Amino acid sequence: MPAAGDPPTRRSGLSRRGWSLLGATFGLVVAGRLLGVVELAVLAVAAGALLVLAALWAGTRRTDVEASRRLHPRRLQVGTDGRVDLTVANRGRRSSPVLGAVDLFDEGRRAVRLLVPPLAPGTEGHAAYRLPTARRGRYRIGPLTLSAGDPFGLVRRVWTAAPAEVVLVHPGSTPSSRPRGPRSGLAGEQRRRARGYDDEEFLTLREYEVGDDLRRVHWRSTARTGDLMIRQHETRGRSRTTVLLDTRAAAHDPGSFERAVEATASVAVAAGRSRRLEVLTSAGTVLAGPIGHVTPVLDHLATVETGDHDGLLPGPGPDHPAGGTLVVVTGRPTPDDGAVLAGLASRTLLLLVTTGAPAPEVAVPGTLRVDASSAPFPDAWNHALSRWRTAASSPPPSPSRA
Repeated sequence: MPAAGDPPTRRSGLSRRGWSLLGATFGLVVAGRLLGVVELAVLAVAAGALLVLAALWAGTRRTDVEASRRLHPRRLQVGTDGRVDLTVANRGRRSSPVLGAVDLFDEGRRAVRLLVPPLAPGTEGHAAYRLPTARRGRYRIGPLTLSAGDPFGLVRRVWTAAPAEVVLVHPGSTPSSRPRGPRSGLAGEQRRRARGYDDEEFLTLREYEVGDDLRRVHWRSTARTGDLMIRQHETRGRSRTTVLLDTRAAAHDPGSFERAVEATASVAVAAGRSRRLEVLTSAGTVLAGPIGHVTPVLDHLATVETGDHDGLLPGPGPDHPAGGTLVVVTGRPTPDDGAVLAGLASRTLLLLVTTGAPAPEVAVPGTLRVDASSAPFPDAWNHALSRWRTAASSPPPSPSRA
């Protein structure tokens, strides 16, 4: 933290009042010469002398004042309160003058301006202000500058008291009402154990393949579709969640991309607490971390933007092992995305989250669809899973009597 009297950070200059007086001085000089009025010249000399005295006062008086800044917390979330505490301390032997404090925010587009009253030697003054968190992003706070002037306010001496810092505003997520799994609670555990799947969790349905266990047949869906449908489960002992965020500009409108980022953050926060988590974007960025540590993922989501790339998958796509869950978050899937999503659904458990305006239906068998275009994402997620949970737990239809 630079000291108040550090020469490299000190600079002096005229205030607005000083510039006004300087302009008036030149005007008086010109008017005195044109009109031949000696009194005007005397006033010009007096004004110039006052400016010189003010500059000497501001340049020679030493102000031993230091300042510091503390952020609470260091990382913020959209919609939460961020607070900045400022401390100004007088380290000199004399009382400090009235000081002006300016702390810049958002690359100088906004600023907090405060007046610090005179401080006795060895005392401190405290102030605080709130940080706006209306949108996610990477913001620069500072530098914090202090300024002192002469008694007439003609010349100001400005110095840097605290360096600039960077604060990240993470996208909004809802860990308190986080997306729930399809078989949560004691009742779900009892049903799993009764069926012999005490270490597995039901997630979705898919068509029957040769070799599948017939005990997993979902008879109600089979009767409705005409095809043999199988309950597909997730082995919790080796579960992993992969989230693919579609960052193609063509797939989003201005609002849908922000909703998609929030949905990705919500899934990451909820899944990262107990599962291995990997988040990747269609631009090719891959983020991963140990269980319980999603901060690097949220740091990237704070600044992610759309791009001009064409494909939904980065390269060959995610190397996703069996038994995990793949969540694809997009704005509006195109018909060309249907084949890509179908290929992913054939290898893993696929959940498709859409955040844009309703688009032509993209048929992907065995995929759970979550429409978060109008409802908050946690509500849309839980509603979709509740419907699937109800359908999966319903008994098969009774055979009709001849």
